[in-house]
Amino acid sequence: MKDNRFMKVIRDADEKGIAVGAVNIVNYLTTDAAVTAAKELGVNLIIQTSAGTVEHFGARKLYDMIDGIRKDAGITVAIHLDHCRKTELGKECVDAGWDAVMMDFSHLPLEENIARTKEVADYAHERGVAIEGEIGVIYGVEDEIAADQEVKAGYDETVEFIKGSDIDVVAPAIGTAHGVYKGVPKLDFDLVERLGKDDTPIVIHGGSGLSAETFRKLIKLGGRKVNISTLVKNAYLGKIRELVESGEKYAPIPFDDQVFDAVKAEIKKHLAVFAGIKDSFD
Repeated sequence: MKDNRFMKVIRDADEKGIAVGAVNIVNYLTTDAAVTAAKELGVNLIIQTSAGTVEHFGARKLYDMIDGIRKDAGITVAIHLDHCRKTELGKECVDAGWDAVMMDFSHLPLEENIARTKEVADYAHERGVAIEGEIGVIYGVEDEIAADQEVKAGYDETVEFIKGSDIDVVAPAIGTAHGVYKGVPKLDFDLVERLGKDDTPIVIHGGSGLSAETFRKLIKLGGRKVNISTLVKNAYLGKIRELVESGEKYAPIPFDDQVFDAVKAEIKKHLAVFAGIKDSFD
């Protein structure tokens, strides 16, 4: 499809051999923190919203909030719907102005995954919106999407899915997980390398908790979009808990300022690694 904001940041990352950070937000503060972090680094950004977040705020209301924050940022900020299993909700976000949507039918048989993803791909492409699809099942919990085990898909099956569904970017199951890692994950770097030589950009899900070295390797092999969600929520809730448990009295705005700074710092150090600005999170 013709490049829109989403494909622009993906293509730009591909040309530079880096990855664009895709940050899952939950409200105004986390959105503003993500955009500010990217602006300070001078890198492009993808703001991601879960299906549950869209349903909570309403598609139009949520779009207007994010769009208001990204205006005049001086960087390109795309709005993306993450892990949606409801066709009508995906189409609603397309109509509301999202730059891209991810339809996640990875829990279904391959033929059905292809068919249902392509239905939304056709709808989205007609309206200038990009689409992401998932093949294989990524372990863990991402808002309302949960999987108690990973189901991998090989190279041939992944290529069949890409071609049949007409997606613009692909999220393969490579051993990453949503949520917090218990131990060091065993990742399928060979699959990333093979897919990285093809035309469809690769999305790395389950980015929270991976080392900077692992990110750099995945990006070198072709990862062009890296999702971070759990670490954003942990930074947000962790700072709130710390401030409340401190026993100090805060007015709302100074309280929010400290939470904002904590969330921004966590996001910023990851975006810097994804963009090749830094080699570590230090």
